[in-house]
Amino acid sequence: MTRSIVLLILKALEGRGAERMVTTLARAYIEMNYDVHVLCLEVSEDMALDIRVKYHVVAYSAPLLDTETEQAAAYKKVAERIDDYVFNNIGTPDLILANIYKVNWIMAYSQLPNIVNVLHTALSKQFQEKLLSKPNQTIAHLKMVYGAHPCSCVSEGARQDLLELIGNNLNRTTTIYNPCDVDEIRKAAAQPLVIEQFGLTINEYLIHVGSFDTMKNHRDLLQAYAKTNQKLPLVLVGKGSLEAEMKQLAIELNISDRVKFLGFQANPYPLIAAAALLVLTSTFEGFGYVIVEAQALKVPVISTDCPFGPRELLPEKNLIPVGDINALAALINQAIDNLDEYQVPFNQQLLPNRVARQYLQFGQVHALE
Repeated sequence: MTRSIVLLILKALEGRGAERMVTTLARAYIEMNYDVHVLCLEVSEDMALDIRVKYHVVAYSAPLLDTETEQAAAYKKVAERIDDYVFNNIGTPDLILANIYKVNWIMAYSQLPNIVNVLHTALSKQFQEKLLSKPNQTIAHLKMVYGAHPCSCVSEGARQDLLELIGNNLNRTTTIYNPCDVDEIRKAAAQPLVIEQFGLTINEYLIHVGSFDTMKNHRDLLQAYAKTNQKLPLVLVGKGSLEAEMKQLAIELNISDRVKFLGFQANPYPLIAAAALLVLTSTFEGFGYVIVEAQALKVPVISTDCPFGPRELLPEKNLIPVGDINALAALINQAIDNLDEYQVPFNQQLLPNRVARQYLQFGQVHALE
């Protein structure tokens, strides 16, 4: 009997939330006896796939072209190449999950069946500048991209944002939270990591995990941390274009001796598991993956009440307004003094097999018995 095919498409296996979602779901579908394929536009080694998942690359990493018309023409050709590759090397998928805006735009021109766009962030935030400078053109473009296939959003806030922006031009929409494989995360957290090599002690540091970009808002985190009475060091895990700038800010705030920049960690979970508190300071999130990963490891979490994910994952007392540095400093102090009060149980609905079945149901695909 031929197994049903699930295909997950994304730009590259980089170390971000969308890629963690893809690798987790791919493993879940393997366990459910699907023939699982991951197709990327670029080669990256940041995230490892289950060895049972078939990995493909249809290479496309050209820089953006000057006009939307030129870019659309280029993406149509990429879509044709993807279609030909899939039909010739994979077969006819029963479910295709297209992740990330670039892939969503490309796959708007695809002739493959059973495509679902997965939106990992809020469009109004992602396209904020373009919506201000060219609102009509931008909305028309987004209607074309996201009107082509049904759309699933990783938080209800992101779905409502999508509907408010371009709702009249959409196929079906739904909210499906990102999966979190508790067993795999706890197994990864148990891997040997001598945190003493970083000058750390178990349960005696704060941690932030995220790329050094504007969205993750390290600036407010450092400014708030400088206002706390904490002796516990602040550990920053991640890489990105703003890392050097944040290192300089730590020096200017006179906290560089207490802030540790550990760079990208392929397995950050031992560091998260050993932390006293995880802090998220984003200006916006589609979901907030690291929150549920910390919950899976029974680590207390506090976060900015940013659009759109954290408020769906944490109670109000664990949240502070974006941009309120004094409130963030106060909440850090309060949480460190009362850690048990800020620990939130993991939501069992986020287990990978449950999330995988939601996508099958939304894509009108029936799981194998």
